Amino acid sequence: MEIGIKRPSSKRFSQLSFEGFKPAGRNKIEQFFLSWWGFIKSLSSYLVKRIYSLFVLLAKLFSLILKIPSELKSFLTKKLIWSRGRLGRSIATWFVMSFSFMVFIVGELFSSSPLVVNKSVSADYLESSPDIIPKKEVTLTSLPEGRSRNQPFSYTVQQGDTLYSIGNHFKVSVDALKYINGLTDSSVLSVGKEITIPPVSGLIHKVKSGDTLNSIASEYDVPAQAVADFNYILDTGKLAVGTELVIPGGKVPVVVPPVVSYVPAASASQGQGTASPNKGFCSWPTTVSLITQYYSWYHNGLDVASSRGAAMPPILSCRSGTVVRAGWDPFGLGLHVIIDHGSGYQTVYGHLSKLDVSYGDSVGRGERIGLMGSTGRSTGPHVHFMVKYNGVAQNPLDYTQ
Repeated sequence: MEIGIKRPSSKRFSQLSFEGFKPAGRNKIEQFFLSWWGFIKSLSSYLVKRIYSLFVLLAKLFSLILKIPSELKSFLTKKLIWSRGRLGRSIATWFVMSFSFMVFIVGELFSSSPLVVNKSVSADYLESSPDIIPKKEVTLTSLPEGRSRNQPFSYTVQQGDTLYSIGNHFKVSVDALKYINGLTDSSVLSVGKEITIPPVSGLIHKVKSGDTLNSIASEYDVPAQAVADFNYILDTGKLAVGTELVIPGGKVPVVVPPVVSYVPAASASQGQGTASPNKGFCSWPTTVSLITQYYSWYHNGLDVASSRGAAMPPILSCRSGTVVRAGWDPFGLGLHVIIDHGSGYQTVYGHLSKLDVSYGDSVGRGERIGLMGSTGRSTGPHVHFMVKYNGVAQNPLDYTQ
């Protein structure tokens, strides 16, 4: 042991280690990449958490927005029930004023939009363009040629024409055509025939003595003013007799036929015995002579037919007399004519295609009364000719030449 020698006292030093901040890696290159990878990983984790938090917030906001209407409705309902209707007028006023204010604000914006207002044309373009005449508008109205607005005109029937096709072509009703031309549902249009076409879908009335504007309008069920305006009638109190007035949209007057009780001229002859066959009583009722069925106990007349493919021959009155029926028979004869010849005798002509006579007409022997046809219960064009005495069918061959 050495005495007198002083040794320095030992001191302990502590040093903080920052090795945790050192990037791992065996060399600097590996340390560089690992440090950046850790940074990107941490940043990505942070961004994912922030985005998730944002979506959660938006979901809560959306849920809150969805709940607002129901909550508002519940709140208003409670308030209205609590106030017992005292707030109804105030709420309605507030709603109307708010809606009006929105229309005022938004409408002003839309009124200047190109969707509503077209872009204005430049003044220079208007001056140089030959396509536009500024501040001048011209309209032309063309009428069909040969057709005055307030006058009827004639039309010649063509092949294939019907009342419906003619009315559709000229934009008039079929009833008007039938009324003006004196036609019926059973009338047949012949090619070349002229018919009158009214200027509008209406009727034509010829002023008679005693007619007034109101009586004419009442007859056709139209306003009197419409008749006056269409015909340019200035003095509605005076109508010239014989003037033809157009009745626009007029309805065909319903004519109630008179009740006629027909009594044969020789009704007393019923007690004078039976019929006396006479070959000179009648002439043949048509221009063809092909008999397809004779008179018998089950067939009360004579069927005279036309040859197949030929034109329909005329039907003639076999003797002078008065037409007591001309029209449609619902029991099978179709269009038919019945003529009374007096002394209890009548003749019947059935299955016609056209009627040339009407009730009350006087016809002479051999006068045309219609055209052969196949209307009613018929299997082909023919005329069913009957001779009756006091309502009892006779054999027509006993009375015709």
